[in-house]
Amino acid sequence: MTKTLKLTSLLFAAMLIFGTSCGKYPDGPGFSLRTKKARLVNTWKVTYATDANDDITENTAGVTLTIDEEGNWKTGGETTNGAVQEETGTWQLSNDKDILILTHDDATITIPQQWKINRLKNDELWLENAQANGASAERKFEGQD
Repeated sequence: MTKTLKLTSLLFAAMLIFGTSCGKYPDGPGFSLRTKKARLVNTWKVTYATDANDDITENTAGVTLTIDEEGNWKTGGETTNGAVQEETGTWQLSNDKDILILTHDDATITIPQQWKINRLKNDELWLENAQANGASAERKFEGQD
């Protein structure tokens, strides 16, 4: 009887520690051995994009977001309409590490962009940005490193 009780307690404790409800981000992962910063540092290729709830994925084909360990980010690549999209700035995570804050080097863009992290894996990054009138922008990335 004591052995069964110990086994049940051990299984219950394991479920509490490794259960999916412990995940930081709504779409996962539930558990990772790498830190959030280590998973975020990568070159990310856009695989899906919306702006004001409109699908703009086709326009962002070829665009990448590079996030480095020193706190810098840059976008680059040619969009499907031939425009070269390049921006740079600094990044940080919010205190609770669920918001990616991108500050632009361009002095005309003074308000940092705040992107809610919905999924952060070594090879996947899903971001969401609330916009006016209940609309949102989404970006889904595939890791390149």
